[in-house]
Amino acid sequence: MDYIFENWKLSDYIFLCKAILIFYILFGVTVLKLLKSQSKRFLINDNFLLISFVVLITVIVGTRGSNIGTDTSVYYSSFFLPAIESGSLKEALTVLETDILFAVLVWLTSLTENFSFFLFVVSLILNSTLYVFVRKFTDYGKKGSSLLLFLMIFSAFSIFSLEFNIIRNALSIVYLLLAIYYILSSNYKYGIVFMIISILSHRSALLPVVLIIIVLLTQKFPLKYFVGLYLLAIGFSAIGYGFHSIGFLADSSIEDFRNLRTKMDIAYRVGFRLDFVVYNSFFLFLFLKFSNLKNKTDIFLIRLYILSSLVFFLYFHIIFSDRVGLYSWILTPLLLYNIINERYPSKKLHISSIVLLFYYTINHVVLFN
Repeated sequence: MDYIFENWKLSDYIFLCKAILIFYILFGVTVLKLLKSQSKRFLINDNFLLISFVVLITVIVGTRGSNIGTDTSVYYSSFFLPAIESGSLKEALTVLETDILFAVLVWLTSLTENFSFFLFVVSLILNSTLYVFVRKFTDYGKKGSSLLLFLMIFSAFSIFSLEFNIIRNALSIVYLLLAIYYILSSNYKYGIVFMIISILSHRSALLPVVLIIIVLLTQKFPLKYFVGLYLLAIGFSAIGYGFHSIGFLADSSIEDFRNLRTKMDIAYRVGFRLDFVVYNSFFLFLFLKFSNLKNKTDIFLIRLYILSSLVFFLYFHIIFSDRVGLYSWILTPLLLYNIINERYPSKKLHISSIVLLFYYTINHVVLFN
């Protein structure tokens, strides 16, 4: 197997990605501000800069060595090699014992017997699908800069874990974002299709899908009830109660709940996480204070954010709880972006730029760096 930058370390890759990210934030903001009054050129350059960023990240992530990312070598030994040895797709689906769409992807790329090709295809699917979502969510730049939203999503502190490590989660999340877009557009048929694709990519997506359904079924419930449940979940988690307290969940077939049975000695912090509670609560405060609670998109995303967060809090006493936190963290850039567009339409580019810099700084400089 041949890789570009074979001798690079994970820290080297992350440093390179951060350098490219901050360059695009500063350069992109400057270019877009200069073109603010020229709508056609603004739209063209906004998309051009975004495409160039997506291409760069796809190449960097997709050509990494097998030593980059804790789970990358696991994907090679547990999925890619067995797929090569299995021969047929039918046999691979039986041998791999993983989510069906991911198994198909592994088998198809295993035909080349080149693990680097598998990594590149995964990176291509992940980042190009995210690109499609961002373009749709911004109405192809007409509702606001596609570049700034993509950079904001990429400024989330969990993004490097998704890109380099937990790629099955990453694939399911980008399809989930497309499902959310279609649901917000009242195109429920496509919304259901992408929710199914998300689940078939990684079964843990069943959790956010259930939360989306709950939000849709409780649209007439006052928001204060959601906030009350949010505070209640913090209280329960703080005194040691959560999903780990429900015995039958450990016997379920859901992969995340099977972690309840894990007894191995691993270096993972388990227990109440005040830092994550403060982090999520800080953004929830901003959402409640500045959003238009009559706006369909805002209220849907806020409710989903609250439910995702409270489930995350009740998961603190189980290993890998941060993977559940992803479902709330991925909503943060969407809410920040949409609230700015709705509340400050005439100043959205200026304020989005400031918020983007703040969001990058808090995630990659002040915290979780």
